[in-house]
Amino acid sequence: MTQEEKYEFIGKLAISLYSKEIKISLSSLKSILKDRNVIYESNRGLAKAVSSAYKYWNKKDNVIHSAIAYTYTDKNGNLPWM
Repeated sequence: MTQEEKYEFIGKLAISLYSKEIKISLSSLKSILKDRNVIYESNRGLAKAVSSAYKYWNKKDNVIHSAIAYTYTDKNGNLPWM
């Protein structure tokens, strides 16, 4: 999976979850990506990918861009940047 395909997947998953008011942890996202043969050794590396996807979607679709910001949480259920 290319970087762009990862960003597309992270964004489309975020908008799907956001539309149902579902938030998931980065660890859960890591498991979902692992099922798609995209391996991240740590949440730190995954957080960088989510940040890149956030920036990628800012240029394409502001709704998905915002969904990424509010869908993925830290291990305590908080938004990671708060």
